[in-house]
This record gives sequence, structure tokens and C-alpha cells, in this order.
Amino acid sequence: MLKSALIVVAVSIAAGATIRAWAFAIFAFFLMAAFGVVILLKGSSLTEAIVSSLKLLVLMEICYLAGLFAFSLWGHSQRRRKKNAIADRSHATGKRPHG
Repeated sequence: MLKSALIVVAVSIAAGATIRAWAFAIFAFFLMAAFGVVILLKGSSLTEAIVSSLKLLVLMEICYLAGLFAFSLWGHSQRRRKKNAIADRSHATGKRPHG
């Protein structure tokens, strides 16, 4: 279960940086359905499989949102850094920036 959780965390954070929310929701649903089937095939009860799948689904959603937030924050800081670099260059040359 710990290995599955670590894989889910890594995939969800990476997905937060790369794919849209609707695509992630579809991906997460199918992944958790497959996970539930694997738990059922191992001999667990249906309720245990559903509860385990829902736990990992919640973990996936939280990690997706964390990855989305971190990537967005990083992108904003990069844009601000680039904007400040352009402003600093114009002060050094004494010319106004174009555009």
C-alpha cells in the first residue's frame, strides 16, 4: 500500500504540472477502478476495495492540486523575474523598453 501511495503521489504532482483537471479526473477514475479490481482479485471484500480506492483517490486529488499550485507559483515567479530583468536592463542603458 505504501508503494502504491508513493507512486500515486509522484504521478499526481507531475500531472498537476502538465495536464488539465478534466483529463486528470478521467485518468484518476480509471486508475482507481483498476486499483479496486486488483484489490478484489487479491481476495479482499468489496467494501475494503472501495474504501482503499477512495483513500487513494483523495490522495491523488490533493497531490494534483498541490502540484498545480506549485507549478503555477513557479510560473508566476519566472514571469516576474523575466519582467524585472527587462526593467533592470532599461535602467542600465537609459533607453525605454519597446512594447
